[in-house]
Amino acid sequence: MYSDMPLSEMAKDTEFAKKWMFGMAMMLKKGLHLNQIHDLDRSFEDMMLGLESWIPMYMTGQISPYYFKHPQDSPFSHLLKVSGSAALTGEAIRGYHNEGKYYLTKNKEEVAHYKKYAGRLLSKASPLMKIYRKEQSPVFHHFLESTSETPGNRYRILSSFSLYTASETFIRQLLKHNQISGKEQTQILQYAAAQRETVNKILSHSRITEEIPLLKREEFEKHPITLSLSGMFYEKDIFYTWEDYQEHLQLMRRYSKCNPQYTMIENPSSAFRNIQIYILERKWVLVSKNKTPAIHFLIQHPKMQTAFENMIIPVIEDERPVHETICF
Repeated sequence: MYSDMPLSEMAKDTEFAKKWMFGMAMMLKKGLHLNQIHDLDRSFEDMMLGLESWIPMYMTGQISPYYFKHPQDSPFSHLLKVSGSAALTGEAIRGYHNEGKYYLTKNKEEVAHYKKYAGRLLSKASPLMKIYRKEQSPVFHHFLESTSETPGNRYRILSSFSLYTASETFIRQLLKHNQISGKEQTQILQYAAAQRETVNKILSHSRITEEIPLLKREEFEKHPITLSLSGMFYEKDIFYTWEDYQEHLQLMRRYSKCNPQYTMIENPSSAFRNIQIYILERKWVLVSKNKTPAIHFLIQHPKMQTAFENMIIPVIEDERPVHETICF
């Protein structure tokens, strides 16, 4: 799949946008794997529209994203989408997309031609992201550990709470509620301890800002959050109760007061339910699925990084409370 048609124009037609999303969802539901070549030579508006549409679909692990390293400087815009039994192609003059011509075919010879055409196009593209699944966990952990010493502001949009802000007592209690075995409890507690060590290293030289979901009870009961264990590729979802959620929220508020390099933003209208976004400013972006099976996408393309960084609401530091907080 490839298109360098302007997204902002297509987004104006809400019915088309709904049909496009429905069609993509049906293909993914069927278990199809999609090779998507993204056009990054776009306006900021188009980049943001693209991110909003594609991020949830990346989390299925059924899409391999690519891009062209060198912008396609041409007066034409093109579209090519090929499956096993059909092909859709289109072209238009840039700026005159309403006059474009599109052709859908199911003719076997034509489909074979366009399939070969698509293969040639894919051969000229480069992977847009590094994708980490459980099989790549050692490489993934090495990457996170090595970058913990890199100076730079960290921004995070979270759909759950940070594991390192929870006390060991709280984690044990949550694991007991979820009837987790003793062996797995030990593994999770060791992972939490390693997380605290890594974050302490980061906070010794850089700031961390986290945006967390502030949920009302009714919303929480419909969509309870899970313990943030995607980094260890844990294969079960460990759910919070409402009481667990309230207790961990208080632990995070205390953590924020006790660590001047750490800022927490409580967001009552979180954009994503099971997706976490980690940003090291001007270095990389990591997009992770919090629910099992875990999958992580590492993005290092400068234009994509900038688009993600602009998703973060600028932080204005409030004055810290004057009352004393007991930190431990």
